[in-house]
Amino acid sequence: MGGELSVAALQTIIKVQQAINDADVTVDAVMKIVVEQGRIATRAPGAVIELAEFGEMVYTVTSGSLAGTEGLRLAMLGSMSGECVRTGKIMISEDTETDPRVDLEACRRVRARSMVVVPLVEGNRTQGVLKVTSDLPNAFTEEDVALLEQLAQFIAKALARANVMDEKAQAAAVDALTGLANRAAFLAGLDAMISGAAGTGQPVAVVLYIDLDGFKPINDTYGHAVGDEVLRAVGNRIATTCRSEDVGARIGGDEFAILLASSFAPVPFSLRERLLTVLQEEIPTSAGVLTVGASCGTAVVGGADLAEAVLARADAAMYADKRTRSGPRR
Repeated sequence: MGGELSVAALQTIIKVQQAINDADVTVDAVMKIVVEQGRIATRAPGAVIELAEFGEMVYTVTSGSLAGTEGLRLAMLGSMSGECVRTGKIMISEDTETDPRVDLEACRRVRARSMVVVPLVEGNRTQGVLKVTSDLPNAFTEEDVALLEQLAQFIAKALARANVMDEKAQAAAVDALTGLANRAAFLAGLDAMISGAAGTGQPVAVVLYIDLDGFKPINDTYGHAVGDEVLRAVGNRIATTCRSEDVGARIGGDEFAILLASSFAPVPFSLRERLLTVLQEEIPTSAGVLTVGASCGTAVVGGADLAEAVLARADAAMYADKRTRSGPRR
């Protein structure tokens, strides 16, 4: 389908390939390049990447006249985008007002009078579509179609690679046992927060450093499998007690840290007490109901801090707290 590519079209393909190679290897970065360059290359007023999700096509990344329509959903059945996903074939509508294959209401909503819809196919799977639109009928040429067809072939591969990279990055940032952030991810988040507030001279966050009291005897008595059950329960309680903007992490062993996004009292300190109370509640395990205590240190984060230094201060405060008690907190 489509005509032969001109020199300008081939140059466009090379440009897009280079832009993808130079970008961050993430799904979002690849999609932003694709949608913008696809729109420019075809002189289209608007462009969008739609991803298939539970029987719907979701506007995910947009450009030009379609900017701001992210999250718009179309039923796969009765839309050209859905048909494109089902068939894996490029589809063209020269005039949506007379084309029975389109969702006319949706086309009118985004002022799409004509469009080209290109499947993003990798292996046997169509991941979504790249769609360029115009508010005029018959806006796209055979060369536009041929260009988008060529672009789609390596765009899908780039998205597949980016998906893999995103999954690997996610796995590298998560503690496999508890599902919380790991130490590296926690420090990266703390460093980003400090950098964002550099030079303000104001407190920007609070770090809580928690060490479990009485955990070693559980491991020694019941074995590491039961100890892991306790750690998973602790991780779940941290995750469910913290606010959505906070970051909970397992730093290592039976030590945990929480980055509280707000430094304004009394929120961080009331949350600290709630956490310590929740963590000492009974934990059902395969060896029966067990309990642990928790010692906690607090460090206020400023815009001139270093992430490792903050964690060290919170760690030192935790040990000071631990020295004031023997056994679980009551």
